[in-house]
Amino acid sequence: MIISVLVSTGCMKDSYMEDNEEMPEPMEDIVEYGVNVRALTNNHFVAPGYDTDFILVVENIGFQSDTYNISAESKDNELVSIMIEDSYEQVVIEGGDVIPFIVNVELTPYYNSTEGVFTVVLKASSQKSNNTSEVTLNINTNGTFGNMTQIGDSVSVHYVGIMALNGQFFDSSMEEVWDNYPHRRMGVTEDYRHTAPLSASNIGCFYNSTNDGVIFSYVAPELSSGQAGLETGMEVISINDQEVQNRDDYFDIVNLTFANQTINVTVVNSTTSELDIYNVNLSDMGAFYSEFYPPYYYTWMDGKGFMGINVEDKQELSSENCTGARQMIVGFDTKMVGMYEGQTLSVRIPAKDAYGESGSSDLAGQDLIFEIEMLALTSPNIIVEEPTEDTTQDYNMTVTEVIDGDTFYLGNGDKIRMLGINTPESGRPYAQESTDFLTNMILGKEVTLVNDSKNDDVDSYGRLLAHVYVNDTFVNYEIIKAGYAFWYPYTSGTDFDTEYEAAQNDASNNKIGLWTESSYNLTIDYIEYDPEGEEADAEYLVLTNHENYNVTMVGWFLQDEAAQTAYEFNLTIESNTTIRIYTGSGTDNSTTIFWGWHQGIWNNSGDFAILQDENGYMVDSYRYN
Repeated sequence: MIISVLVSTGCMKDSYMEDNEEMPEPMEDIVEYGVNVRALTNNHFVAPGYDTDFILVVENIGFQSDTYNISAESKDNELVSIMIEDSYEQVVIEGGDVIPFIVNVELTPYYNSTEGVFTVVLKASSQKSNNTSEVTLNINTNGTFGNMTQIGDSVSVHYVGIMALNGQFFDSSMEEVWDNYPHRRMGVTEDYRHTAPLSASNIGCFYNSTNDGVIFSYVAPELSSGQAGLETGMEVISINDQEVQNRDDYFDIVNLTFANQTINVTVVNSTTSELDIYNVNLSDMGAFYSEFYPPYYYTWMDGKGFMGINVEDKQELSSENCTGARQMIVGFDTKMVGMYEGQTLSVRIPAKDAYGESGSSDLAGQDLIFEIEMLALTSPNIIVEEPTEDTTQDYNMTVTEVIDGDTFYLGNGDKIRMLGINTPESGRPYAQESTDFLTNMILGKEVTLVNDSKNDDVDSYGRLLAHVYVNDTFVNYEIIKAGYAFWYPYTSGTDFDTEYEAAQNDASNNKIGLWTESSYNLTIDYIEYDPEGEEADAEYLVLTNHENYNVTMVGWFLQDEAAQTAYEFNLTIESNTTIRIYTGSGTDNSTTIFWGWHQGIWNNSGDFAILQDENGYMVDSYRYN
């Protein structure tokens, strides 16, 4: 079965080859080694100063396994950077197989660019033969992007989805993919061709537990709870005077009860909003399951209390801008937030954020790659601001260029470094998202700069240091709260550390942005930040893998609070193993690795260590003072 992104859009339904469909003739010339590289789509439109993603597909057209080096052979000067997806600069492909990956291309800012069509040539080179293959990526810069999408928007997009395992295309609304891409999943025939744009509403929206009670989603009227008067839809506050904040609390309490025990259940009266108490004489769980659901009966159920009820958490939408929950799979939906109209970006989605690591879908357990072209905001989430008394904007204090997530230029030429925050360096996970977030908040707007009593007004690079406001919006605070910046208190601290710490706690608790939680169980256990002797040689950090399997840490990052340098891992840590990471140089082994930095990294006055996996998800953090 082929499962599309959203069935109601007219995307493919179940599609198998007919038994009588002709199979392709076998190749006449079978080669030992060979390679072919192609772009899934090409000729992307990109506004100057922004970026786009291409999906490249490398095919081993020989029958022997081979290793290929992927490199940018040439590029026009208007292209600032060419970023090949982490760990795909070198790929091993079995004979006849295909591997896809993402390439990001960024253009120079508008003031320093020329309109036209620019190119970059990517090359795949065999390590076992002289075979190479090249593809030219074309970037058209004639124009500008439209609005940037925000949480809660409704949008229209074109898309194509392929399987990360083998590059097989399973669904698309892009005509050029249907016409030109050869690697189709079995059953993806022309009968299911569709090119209408995909509509999505409430992007970035989801339900969170409020952690202040549960709702009865079902009450069996013939069992003890129903007979006691409990009904579907009631809001539960406590059981036996123990507070119930969520489903886990509910089951923890009920699992300690016994058959024929009488318990009190406190619920909210839907009419008066006062609290009502019901007394329930519990049924026997074992007797119930053995009679009505024998396949699910276990002897441990005998004598356990049973209410005959299902519950669900009380929930609320994740943002006040949302009118409902997202309609797309998580990874696809998340990528659409922060895109610009006219922009094309791609995303690799792990199975857990796609169709699940297991389940009935044919795509369950599969990592996917999507290319998304943002066509239009069909119902933008517009926030109307009341005009101020003075409507004349001061150009000198207007933001004319955003450099990254914490640095920008004003109309008078001043360069501003925002105090109390630190955002990822270019090329690191969430660097682009933090830049886009700040751009959306301040570009073209007049800002107010607030100096800090604990820090100089200008740093050693000549940048003005400031807390930044747009009208009444505290920009530094908002970017930390959104999860796109870390709180950075400096050695001296800042005047707003209390606010910044609260914003970071909010982002951390909500597990958003840089605080998106990794599934790996590794911990930073200790940092020797003030050793005897040379700091670079004797400083170290202790890291433990608590998993019962070896963890490949290729593309993982470790950094300190200042993030001026970061250690990129390229190793596998064995299961249930502790290693030391020394700051200086040395020879790595299975339990000791060396950062290779020339001076001390971990500040004696206090610092913050961050460990991120290959997706930029937070594995662990460690703060000391």
